[in-house]
Amino acid sequence: MIDTNIKAEYEKYDALMPIQHAHIDNKDFPYRYYKNISPAKDVTLVFLAGGTGLADSFFLLFSSFADKYNLLTFNYPKGFNTNAKLADAFAALLKQLDIHNVYLVGQSYGGLFAQVMAKRHPESLKGLILSGTCSMYNDLTYNGIANITKFINPKKLKKNLRKDRLVPNILLPPFLKLVFKKVSSGYKTTQDFSSVIDLLKESITKEYWYHMDLLLGDLMNEYGTHKPVDFETFQNEVMLIFSEQDTFFCDELRDALIRLMPKSTVVHNIDGGHLALIVNPENYINMINTFIYERN
Repeated sequence: MIDTNIKAEYEKYDALMPIQHAHIDNKDFPYRYYKNISPAKDVTLVFLAGGTGLADSFFLLFSSFADKYNLLTFNYPKGFNTNAKLADAFAALLKQLDIHNVYLVGQSYGGLFAQVMAKRHPESLKGLILSGTCSMYNDLTYNGIANITKFINPKKLKKNLRKDRLVPNILLPPFLKLVFKKVSSGYKTTQDFSSVIDLLKESITKEYWYHMDLLLGDLMNEYGTHKPVDFETFQNEVMLIFSEQDTFFCDELRDALIRLMPKSTVVHNIDGGHLALIVNPENYINMINTFIYERN
């Protein structure tokens, strides 16, 4: 059963940022955009979800910034099945909406896509806020390479795409609930994530998972192509947030991301593991606000 308070908050969020549609390269690009008429800072935060691709799964977090900034988010549209194509379409959306002073807030896969976007379209962005993620920088020893290839390799992609075709849609929401329960085990959280998944179940389909696995697999084409010089534009405008309890990516991959981003602000002291932004939202929100206020 969906928690009534969660449902009420989602209805407020949906009213504040209703789904709109842009046409990019003759394809549909659904998005949510909130234009704050009197923002504390003339900044737009763009929230990029992790491997589920479900932007609305973090709606309670997004809503916390509505009194201070402009907000933009979206599920990754199925019309763009590589990270390069998606980044180009996203840049076109920003131009179409005439959005400036953009900070990408990327979690896990969202942090990796943010790097693709920043490399391809630095003129469209002001900064990056990345959490629970790594990099496509190939300045790694064997241990780092072994860790990254656990997530992106041709054999894993083929296996995942085959499973995506076979798994019934009805099993996907319970699977996500189990994953969240496992990742957040040992932490107290005020967010009823089970209710959030139930609210979003119509978006949780095997077709969309197939699309997300295509994007994740396409990261193989980005690996080794990112260099520190690609991100020099963003000196002092990047914050990297790591939780010491997050074991999703090894330390060497985190260190490679730090080396990739010149003069970034690096935070290690947030509890919560891979989903610290949900498990520890107040700390996460305060860090982002401090970072934005110091620079704008």
